[in-house]
Amino acid sequence: MIDETTKSRAKEFLKALKADLLSQIRSPREMQTEIKKTVAAAKHDPSMKHMRQPEDAFLYRYVFPAIRQRVADLLGTGKAQEAILSEYFRNMQEFCVKSPARTRRHPFSKELQIKPHSLMAKWRGEPSKAFTKACPDIALNEPFKIVFEGKYFATNSSVVAETTLVRGIYEAIFYRGLPYVPPNGQSPAWDYDFACLVACDVSRDGDLKAAWRSLRREVKNGFWDGANIYVMIL
Repeated sequence: MIDETTKSRAKEFLKALKADLLSQIRSPREMQTEIKKTVAAAKHDPSMKHMRQPEDAFLYRYVFPAIRQRVADLLGTGKAQEAILSEYFRNMQEFCVKSPARTRRHPFSKELQIKPHSLMAKWRGEPSKAFTKACPDIALNEPFKIVFEGKYFATNSSVVAETTLVRGIYEAIFYRGLPYVPPNGQSPAWDYDFACLVACDVSRDGDLKAAWRSLRREVKNGFWDGANIYVMIL
């Protein structure tokens, strides 16, 4: 049960995180140039292999450091290392030491479109492949239990933007909605109260941001009020 005080504080945390990111992010053209350079450098540097895709380069060049700083300010550096979970934790041992991967598999995946016949065939097939592993980009277990889904949008298309927005929100809600799994050895519990879609729009006309802005305020507020998801389009 999430009390309203905790929910309000979590929202303020995410709003402050958004402000931090907006103060660092440059123009779309500058961002595209920087992300391309980061990806190119990462392909030749083993210590940067967690930034070899544009989305990962955005997340671990901007989002992860911002989350870490804000959590460290609240909990201290040592506790922040334990509180932040990353799928690339092995590449960043000085900042985080655990993966957010869920230790129990699920019969459904984060994919928005499900083909029932294909899924039935999967369930009838090899048992070890019947279920899907969940591993979000970044997660927090303190000071708030939040799972993060990241997107980097560079396509100049309003149709693709709408698809990306819907899928991103769904994926974040899917992760947040998976049931509790207790800790197992070094693996932390799967136990999240909130989700955050954090997306960087570097398209020429800001199509992803436009898709989000096209929704009425009551609808945008409803994602947080009714589903505990904070949509952050940068």
